[in-house]
Amino acid sequence: MATPMVAGTVALLLEQNPTWTPDEVKQQLMSTAVDLGFEPNQQGAEEVN
Repeated sequence: MATPMVAGTVALLLEQNPTWTPDEVKQQLMSTAVDLGFEPNQQGAEEVN
């Protein structure tokens, strides 16, 4: 279920920042993610914020 949520978040980011590269989008997603306190194999990288 994470894929459609992340894809939608990326679409919103690119709508506001159309000149961002894929690396910039990834950095923004990862730098604002929230750690849920679980192991990476249970929560993935973190929760999108």
